[in-house]
Amino acid sequence: MKVAITFAYLGEDFHGSQVQPSLKTVQGELEKACKRLKWSPKGIKISSRTDSGVNARMNFALLDVPEGIKNDLPHGLLKGLNDILPSTICVYDAEKVSESCNIRNVNMRTYRYRLDLLENWNKEIKQKELTEALNLFKGEHDFFNYYKQEDDRSTIRNIEEISSWISKNNTIIGFEIKSRGFLWNQVRRIASCIVKLLNQEITKSEVINSLKTGSGNYDFGLAPSRWLTLWNLKHDELKEKPESSFHDPPEIFITNNDRRVNKIIFEVEAKKHHAWLQNEFALMLKVLLK
Repeated sequence: MKVAITFAYLGEDFHGSQVQPSLKTVQGELEKACKRLKWSPKGIKISSRTDSGVNARMNFALLDVPEGIKNDLPHGLLKGLNDILPSTICVYDAEKVSESCNIRNVNMRTYRYRLDLLENWNKEIKQKELTEALNLFKGEHDFFNYYKQEDDRSTIRNIEEISSWISKNNTIIGFEIKSRGFLWNQVRRIASCIVKLLNQEITKSEVINSLKTGSGNYDFGLAPSRWLTLWNLKHDELKEKPESSFHDPPEIFITNNDRRVNKIIFEVEAKKHHAWLQNEFALMLKVLLK
């Protein structure tokens, strides 16, 4: 029987989501747990791949389980997996799907990036300025300059939505971006570009040109992976999950100008960020098990 699970994880604990020999990965941990339970002897398939350090609030995986599990979905399956998996992975939903289900055929992928935790983020930036910068990326563009070239695939992508991520206190947290599919490193390169544009290190015309086919090479840098989260997925065969967050991320307190001090403070903020994400995972599990 085919079952699709919905799960979350903290990326800093893994060398990416996809199986890699001799390295700890999300898929590897899920497959080890399945092996102990005598499920999915041929391995599992995951909807969206993420790099080392990237978090996921929502990802899907396809498992093969015995027919008898059908009578204990989702509670029994979730307990079986979560009792074995490390605390940095949380499986919070499971549902039966068709034998022909293509788990990678996702209709929409949503990422969120925290700009407020970047060392070069200017807290004086206004929401209007951020919105204007984000709008440069909306629609169909050639993202050749925002991709770690690994093959000859098309770099044309359509950004369905891109918007500011704003707290209830009306402060900028970062941005949210939606597309059917993304290129490797695309969102992190967009994040770096946005910050440089807002800091006036690059011009608006440079950004516009960088999104045109054949316009030449531009490198606006790569933002850290730790502040990127695969936030939401939509798939025709799976029920929709809550998209909005239960709580805002914790406020950050970085007031010292000493870089060495700030480095320590950023590590503290990273732990707070991960604690907030794990709380989101737990609340998703609580809501979906009602």
